[in-house]
Amino acid sequence: MLRLAPDRLNIIMNAKADNRPDNGGLVAQMRPALVRYFKRKTGSPVEAEDLAQDVLVRVLAHATWKTPSEAKGYVFRAAINRWHDLYRRNGARGTRVAWNEEEIGELGTQNPPERVVIVMEELGQIARALEEMNVRTRTVLMLVRLEQMKAATVADMLGISLSAVNKHLAKGVARLAELRRREDGES
Repeated sequence: MLRLAPDRLNIIMNAKADNRPDNGGLVAQMRPALVRYFKRKTGSPVEAEDLAQDVLVRVLAHATWKTPSEAKGYVFRAAINRWHDLYRRNGARGTRVAWNEEEIGELGTQNPPERVVIVMEELGQIARALEEMNVRTRTVLMLVRLEQMKAATVADMLGISLSAVNKHLAKGVARLAELRRREDGES
């Protein structure tokens, strides 16, 4: 839980003495919005409460606004800055990962080494098949199938007709299908 330093507590308690506006109503109005904001950001209601409290304490210690709209802007700017500070601090310290013995025992069982070798060989064969293709066929195949571009866009980009793009695409897919049939036949 957040504890107030004595100097901050005095600043807040003596706000009236400094001719500052009464901020009790502002705090009551802004606190729920701040908690919701931080809950969306952190996903933790407890951490959201702590961050909202911290922002309100900091803001009230430096209250220099004259209107409620200035106060709201100041409070939310402080909240955004507090979130950025927390995000940077957590990034510098790294992410904590809980140790789970059950998950550690399962490591390596999902992708046994034999399966990894087989997949690597298949990827090598696909890469060789792509290298053997005509440059334009390979380009069309990569743009349409991997980059998810529309055939008309590829045609405009390469300066060829739509039917030529479709022809190259069919040729590339047929080559990869042939490779797959060969692999299925051997295994």
